[in-house]
Amino acid sequence: MVPVIIPKFRKPEQLERCLAALRAQTTPVEPFVHDNNAGNIGFTRAVNLGLRHAFDAREPHAIILNQDCYLRPDAVAKMIEFMNRTPRCAIGGIKQLSSLDEDAIIHGGCTQVFPYGVHITGRVSQNECNVSAPMPWVNGACMIARMNAVLDFGLLDENMFLVGSDSDWCYSARLRKWEVWYIADAVCIHEQGASATAPPEMLQLMRKDMKYWREKWIGSAAFTRLSQV
Repeated sequence: MVPVIIPKFRKPEQLERCLAALRAQTTPVEPFVHDNNAGNIGFTRAVNLGLRHAFDAREPHAIILNQDCYLRPDAVAKMIEFMNRTPRCAIGGIKQLSSLDEDAIIHGGCTQVFPYGVHITGRVSQNECNVSAPMPWVNGACMIARMNAVLDFGLLDENMFLVGSDSDWCYSARLRKWEVWYIADAVCIHEQGASATAPPEMLQLMRKDMKYWREKWIGSAAFTRLSQV
């Protein structure tokens, strides 16, 4: 079964909807839920715990999923199909639709990564974002990872608590000559808004994460090269 790693934090109704969507998948999955309510270790460390579990289970792929993302029933099958036919893809990010307007595509891949991330957006009704394509990075709200590739470029960088570790991971994969793709056929509904209402202490952690990201990448030859896609 495909491991699906979910960092749990507050809002139990979101987690239940997320798990219900997983139970409806056409491909069997195994949720790995880490409860960050009982001592918050952050998004990045929680995901790494799940990735270690996937290694122990010798699974070829693992999916990282926010609790506020609700997969369409064929989403996991579509992700696995894509990974099987794209052997150099290490990390794939899927199409995310807004829970407020399911015609609105809020993630069709990503372009700029710093000083703030930029998502490619569009409209389903206009047939936008309907072609899979290589990307500089993809959003960590829903990603699939190839585990033998992760063995090469490593787990997420735990120096980032909450944000930035997804784009950093994608850049690290590409630095090792792996590919990062937007997967157009796999779809989830994303209930956004947590960062907009984050308390001051969480905003401080996010700023600290991006300060670390800047110090790690900005000004390097690797960043300059990897940003030219």
